[in-house]
Amino acid sequence: MKKPDKKTILKALKILFGVLVVVFLAWYFWKNWDEFSDKIMNVDMGIFVFSMLFYFVYKITLASLWHYITKLNGCAIKYEKAVTSYLYSILGKYIPGKVFMLAARLTYYKEEDAPLAKVTVCFFIENVCTLLGAAMLFIVSLLFFPNELLENYKWLTIALIAVFFVCIHPKIINFFLGIIGKLFKKDLKIPMKYSQMLKVVLLFIGNWLIVGVGFFILTKSIYPAVEYSELLFCAGIWGVSAIMGILAIFAPSGLGVREGIIVAGLCLIMPQSDAMVVSVVSRLWQTIPELILVALAFIYSRIRNMTSIKLKKPDGGEIVRQDSPDGENKE
Repeated sequence: MKKPDKKTILKALKILFGVLVVVFLAWYFWKNWDEFSDKIMNVDMGIFVFSMLFYFVYKITLASLWHYITKLNGCAIKYEKAVTSYLYSILGKYIPGKVFMLAARLTYYKEEDAPLAKVTVCFFIENVCTLLGAAMLFIVSLLFFPNELLENYKWLTIALIAVFFVCIHPKIINFFLGIIGKLFKKDLKIPMKYSQMLKVVLLFIGNWLIVGVGFFILTKSIYPAVEYSELLFCAGIWGVSAIMGILAIFAPSGLGVREGIIVAGLCLIMPQSDAMVVSVVSRLWQTIPELILVALAFIYSRIRNMTSIKLKKPDGGEIVRQDSPDGENKE
């Protein structure tokens, strides 16, 4: 009998982890259904929908940042096609390992004969900047930590902010990437200047702030007692939960990991039951916009394919295409 290989075992463990998370959440909500049902019914749907708009803006901005990174590295395609490729790749979040997120984008860039090696590097840069942006938001949120534990260490937080902007220098990042690359036998390197890296990271930080505000509004729709002074703290909780969700490659879209971080953080400013509701509802809060954007990307691709199908010339001559990158027809 053939023994299962490591990939099969890891895949089985990932599936098992996902099932256990779903079972635990189902059991927890069933056990406390009376309390949770009242809280869910009292959610302010107007505020909830409004908060979701911030997530839409966040995702569209991420797609635009992706295009900007490819422009910096000389492998950009048309903006609308780049955004479509990004939105379509969102489905990869729900597949353990996140491999589909890159594969979906490469398909679009291959059509335009873009250098795929550079596109892969851009994907890597995007993930690094995503983590750095979320990390910075979390560090800043420590200044608003609702606990006296960090009150006497705010100077340390300010020092961390200064260290952060030093550590994002490409030479420092590439030093550590070189060590990681040797372990995985891959050439990992960020081909950017410090000024470019600084600008990109600042843009990512700003975008994280947008989604952080949206998460705070979502939290307020469920637990109105949350104070406006706790906005950045809530944003930081969302940021650190996103970091852990990205790093947890064994969990589809960080399932279970993000929820656990959110509950642990929000329990400092609200009852555990409310924190649990926020963590679960936040999954719907991000999934609904993502699926809508994926659907829009699919519809756009279908319309684009229909308008760029092979057409015959008026004189019945050769067949041409109408979607070349330079905007001219190709025979």
